[in-house]
Amino acid sequence: IFLANHDAMKSIIKQHPDLPPDGKMAVPKFWKPTCYGPKGVRYFLGNHGDTLITPEQAAQVGSFSPNGLETIFISVASYRDPECQPTVEDIFARADHPERLRVGIVDQRVEGDTSVPPCGQPAVPCDQDPEQFMCKYAHLIDVYEVDAILSVGPVFARHLANRMYRGEYFAMQVDSHVRFVEHWDKMLLDQWKSANNEMAVLTTYLSDITDSIDPVTHAGIHPGRPIMCKTDFEGSGKLKHLRHGQQPEGPAGIHGEPTLHPFWAAGFSFARGHFVVQVPYDQYEPMVFQGEEIFMGLRGWSYGYDYYAPETSVAFHMYAIKKNKSKRKKVKLFWENSNLYPGSAVEGMKRLNGIIGTGDPGDTYYDGDELDYGLGKVRPKEQFYTLYGIHTDTQTVEDHLCNYVGKYLHNLFKPHLRENRMGIDFSQVKFAYKDPNPPKKDQKAPAAQKQNAAKQAAKKQ
Repeated sequence: IFLANHDAMKSIIKQHPDLPPDGKMAVPKFWKPTCYGPKGVRYFLGNHGDTLITPEQAAQVGSFSPNGLETIFISVASYRDPECQPTVEDIFARADHPERLRVGIVDQRVEGDTSVPPCGQPAVPCDQDPEQFMCKYAHLIDVYEVDAILSVGPVFARHLANRMYRGEYFAMQVDSHVRFVEHWDKMLLDQWKSANNEMAVLTTYLSDITDSIDPVTHAGIHPGRPIMCKTDFEGSGKLKHLRHGQQPEGPAGIHGEPTLHPFWAAGFSFARGHFVVQVPYDQYEPMVFQGEEIFMGLRGWSYGYDYYAPETSVAFHMYAIKKNKSKRKKVKLFWENSNLYPGSAVEGMKRLNGIIGTGDPGDTYYDGDELDYGLGKVRPKEQFYTLYGIHTDTQTVEDHLCNYVGKYLHNLFKPHLRENRMGIDFSQVKFAYKDPNPPKKDQKAPAAQKQNAAKQAAKKQ
């Protein structure tokens, strides 16, 4: 409502009394404990990205379970998704130590919609089956319900989920239609620790769930794992943006540790808790779907975080393909609200592009609270674009980066990991990606050729 066309909104609010006339709603408060001083935890941790956090500062963030284990906060944002409830049950059921977990759910739903069970409630009442994991660990599940009519896309929903973080040692974000392998929590922590990097973020596009998890042992049986290396501009006009496309999959080329890669994925992210504190989702990007990942990824990178592809997958995504195509195609999407907030999508995308420098230079955008939701100063955005062949002036991207992401770039960047484990020192990295085989002028590689190149690249990673 705040960023939509105000004149049009007046008429819409009259037709929809469920919409707040002043555009305000009650939301969870951010985690702001007083122990970090009067200026708050963001100031304590490098003053909103002015400086890289120190090992001593990082060590001050992170709680432990009663039995001494590092805690994990898992945020799940759901829009009318019938798979959200079984996703949450699976999170606890497949963990070695469910007592270390806390799940924060943003459940965007329509009251009375019996086709979508409440995400934070078990499949049957606890007095009938108290052994359900969502009954045994109900005290570790927090739910914030939102009327679906107020939903304006995943960015705002995940912003609300970030507000539910309460100082856990690790923070994970997953989609609301995901299943996990047995021992996922131990496997994930082992992989994160093997990077030996306090600023490591394990993140990737999850593989499809079909035939990926053994139905008896719940072990992962998918032969490869995805790695993030493909991005390009899409859309037109003020809605043009960078979008990460379909990513290649293949066996990990590096073993015993995760692999450095360029991009961050919204559907699966695992990091220290201070990542969520320092890089919370922006609350001013309504109706943005594609584009959120480059925005969040670049912000995190500018604060000093590094992205890694896990060596072994611990979760799988229920895409609207194969045997799940029919039922997933029936799930409602937030786009059904797009006519309720006219003009907000353009304003949200202008803000996104304006902050990270991918829009039209002459554009004006709403710049409120940019200290909280903007870029850090630890690394310049220009270097990120140079590293990975992204040209913001012409809105073009160098092709075939996937041929170099994996062993080559990992071995190039890893030697610059700081001795104190606080991230890669990219000020020591002199690399600028250029496509070694660019297409001739006014000629683009056919889609099939690009897809085949991505498959070949996956074999090298």
